[in-house]
Amino acid sequence: MKTNHAITKINKRIEIVSTDNRAMKETGFGSLKTCRTITDILQQHYTDVSFREARNKDDLEDIIKRKPDLVVLCVKYICTPQKINLADFFTKHNIAHTGSGDATLEYDSNKGKAKTILLENGIATAKFFLTQPDGIKTEMQLPLPLPLFVKPLNAANGNGVDENSIVHDWLSYTQKVEELFNQYGGSSIVEEILPGREFTVAVLEDLSTNTRHAYPVEIIAQKNSKGDRVLGAFEKSSNQERVLVVENSVSDAVSELAKKVFSILNVKDFGRIDVKMDAKGIPHFIEANLVPGLTPESSYFPRSCNMDGAMPYEALILNIIDFALKRSRQHTCIEQSRITSPLTDLKPAI
Repeated sequence: MKTNHAITKINKRIEIVSTDNRAMKETGFGSLKTCRTITDILQQHYTDVSFREARNKDDLEDIIKRKPDLVVLCVKYICTPQKINLADFFTKHNIAHTGSGDATLEYDSNKGKAKTILLENGIATAKFFLTQPDGIKTEMQLPLPLPLFVKPLNAANGNGVDENSIVHDWLSYTQKVEELFNQYGGSSIVEEILPGREFTVAVLEDLSTNTRHAYPVEIIAQKNSKGDRVLGAFEKSSNQERVLVVENSVSDAVSELAKKVFSILNVKDFGRIDVKMDAKGIPHFIEANLVPGLTPESSYFPRSCNMDGAMPYEALILNIIDFALKRSRQHTCIEQSRITSPLTDLKPAI
């Protein structure tokens, strides 16, 4: 993928928006430091780039007044204390933003909803059920046999996942469900444990050429004290796992699955799709990360894109912005053409 590295800056006004996410269950691109790193890169290539740590609606209204060409959404929402979904907010004000729309981002926040719609469209995924404390009274009532994997329904970036997430008995199951309910205030999603290899696939979409580029890597977590391999927030942030290049035959299969998920969920610009194989080596969807971490040293998205030096971090950031701007221009042209001419359907990018 080619990236514009021209010395002359592109005449665009871009606002990077984030918030203090340290207490949030969905941390988006990462820390404020990561968002400022993105800002520094864009300031070298665009004429008017600024970073805003949004704390309330007034901060968002100030951005609207500046009429940026593009808003880079480093998080999905801010709490003021009421929750404001940023994609929805800027869309209602006719301001272009990076990433998917509010309806699609719900598949990131609600793992069960994503798995359900994908099952309806023929995508394999681990068997699952949703629960809360006292939702299931006895081990005999469990819809799936132990051991099981228990994680928050509506958290991301490994939050709520730790060495206790794989539950081998009824007591550990009830304790983990209770813990997650107290910590995140909602249901847990409980999945069968697929025994095969684990992958994550970074996907970038260029609507101007109707192409999706997939960058899969295999992830192998270290065994914990219980003998389980679990990828939680701590393991990810501390780089304890191994991240490996995927051989071509397997790469094609997991990439194709990730691209299909992208299409079915109507994901825009970029996203990361987690995949795991069953005992027969068949790839299964695990979850979608649609505002994935972009911390250069530890986040899977930039590491996947730059395996073997394929796409350095600066090139990745510039591609994300370039694709969002192209999509915005394409949308504007379509809206203008509706008055005078019928639309021509775009060919599928898969």
